[in-house]
Amino acid sequence: MLPLTSICLTAILAARVTATASLSTMAACHEISAAVPARVWSNHLSKNYYSEVNSYWSTALRDAKPACLVLPQSAKEVAAAVKILNKYPDVQFAVKSGGHTPNERHSSIKDGVLISTRDLSGVTYDGKTQIASVKPGGEWNDVIGPLGEQGVAIAGGRLGLVGVGGYLLQGGISFLSAQYGLAADSIVGWEMVTADGTIRTIDASKEPELAVALRGSGSQFGIATEFKIKAYPIGQVWGGMRIYGGGKADDIYAALHNFVPGNADDEKAAIILSDVTAIGGAKIFLIFYFYAEPEPPTTGPLAQFLNIDSIIDITSTQSYAKLLKSNGEGAALLQSRVSFRTFTLPYVKDAPHMYGEISDKFTSLLADILKNPLRLTSQCSIDFQPFPSVIGRHSQERGGNAMGISGSDADRILLEIQCSWSSHNDDEIFRDASKKLTEWLEVKVPEWTKGREYYLPYLMNDAAGDQNVTGTYRGYSKFKALQAEMDPEGFFKKRGGGFVY
Repeated sequence: MLPLTSICLTAILAARVTATASLSTMAACHEISAAVPARVWSNHLSKNYYSEVNSYWSTALRDAKPACLVLPQSAKEVAAAVKILNKYPDVQFAVKSGGHTPNERHSSIKDGVLISTRDLSGVTYDGKTQIASVKPGGEWNDVIGPLGEQGVAIAGGRLGLVGVGGYLLQGGISFLSAQYGLAADSIVGWEMVTADGTIRTIDASKEPELAVALRGSGSQFGIATEFKIKAYPIGQVWGGMRIYGGGKADDIYAALHNFVPGNADDEKAAIILSDVTAIGGAKIFLIFYFYAEPEPPTTGPLAQFLNIDSIIDITSTQSYAKLLKSNGEGAALLQSRVSFRTFTLPYVKDAPHMYGEISDKFTSLLADILKNPLRLTSQCSIDFQPFPSVIGRHSQERGGNAMGISGSDADRILLEIQCSWSSHNDDEIFRDASKKLTEWLEVKVPEWTKGREYYLPYLMNDAAGDQNVTGTYRGYSKFKALQAEMDPEGFFKKRGGGFVY
C-alpha cells in the first residue's frame, strides 16, 4: 500500500497530467522525479514536455501524451529510472532518441513513462584508436559535422535529421555500407543500461555473440547510453539529389538493374531511388546520389544514372556533413502523418521488369485514394535501396550482425514503402495500401524467381510495427534465447514497445 503522502502527491501530479494514467504510473513518475531531480516533467504546458512530445517526425505520434517525460543526462540517471520502473511492473514505458520512426509505441507512449535521450548526445573522437564515442540522442547532423572537422566519418544515416540511437540499434544502411557494411557493423562497444538497472560495458571482442545480437535487434536488450564506433577517413564527396519526370521510368529502372550487381565493382557509389506517387497519380523520381570522391565516375554502375536527363539537379562536390544535412532539409519540412513498411527483394538477373511492375501495382492501389482533392498534400513512395552482397561481406569481416547477412548471399534490393498524409481519418487507408503491396509481393516474388530460394531478412529501420522483422532473421532462436537470458522478466519485451523476438 502507498503511504498517504505519496497518494496525495500522486493525486496532485495526476491532476496536472491526465485523468487516464494509472495510479501506479503516477507513483512511478513521482519516484523517478525524486531520484533524478529536475529531469522529469509531467505538465503538458512545460517547455521541455511540450517540445519533446511535439518533436516526432510523424505528427501522428504527437497525439500520444506520456504521463511523464524523463530527460536523463547520464547513464546513472537512466539506470535510476529503470530501477524504479522495475518496482512498478504494470507501468509501460518507451525510449526516444531522435523520434524519426513513425511506429506507435516504438519511441512514444500514451499515459506511460517516456525516457528521452535528447540530453545524452554528442560525439568525441580518439585519433589514436580511430574510435568515435557516440551518444544516442540527437540526430546524425550532430555526429557527422564534428567528425568531419577531424577528417573522418562513421557509417551512419543518409539524411542528417535521422535519430542516432534507434538507427544504430536497428542495423542502419548507410552511403558507406558498400565499403564498410551496415552502420551497426562498425560498433565495437556499447555502454548500456540493462533490464535490472545495471550499467554494463560490452566489448565486441570479448562478447562476440552478444555483439552480433546487438547489431540489429533494436532496443530489447537494453537502453544504449553510448556507442564505440570505428571511424574511417573521408574527404570531399560528390552527391545530392536529382529529380526526374515519370517519363524516365524505363531508363531509371534499367540503370537500377545494372547498378545492384555492379555496386561491388565500385563500392564508393550509393543511391536511394524514390519512386513517388502524388495527387491524381502524378509520378516523379527523386534519386539521392553519393560518391566517396570529389567527382562522380564517368564509367561504371553510377554513370548510367548520371546520363539520364533530370528536371532538377542539386548535386555537387561538398563535405560529407553538408551533403547529409542538405539531404534531410526537405524531409524536415514535412508536417504529416507518416507510415513505413519494408520488403526485401532479391536481385533477379532475368527479371528487369519487376521494378516497373511494383511501381504500377502501388500506383493502382493508390489510384482511388489519391483522386480525392482533400488529400492534396498526400503522397506515397517506394524507395529502392540497392543491397549488394558486398555489404554482407563487410559485415562478416567486422563480426556479423543480427540480420545474418553474408558475402555468399545473392544481391538484394531493400524496399522502403512510405506514405504521408494530413488527416487522422486516413491513417488506416494509407497503411492498408502499403500492406496490400507487400502482400502482393509475397505472391509475385516466387513467380519472378521461378522458385529459387533466397535469404531475404527485413531491415528493421524501415519496417512497420506489425511486421515480424526478427522472425526473418536466420539466427532468431539463438537471439531470442539470449534476450530472455538478459531480460528474464520481460522488462523490455513486454513493457518497452518496439520489435521483439
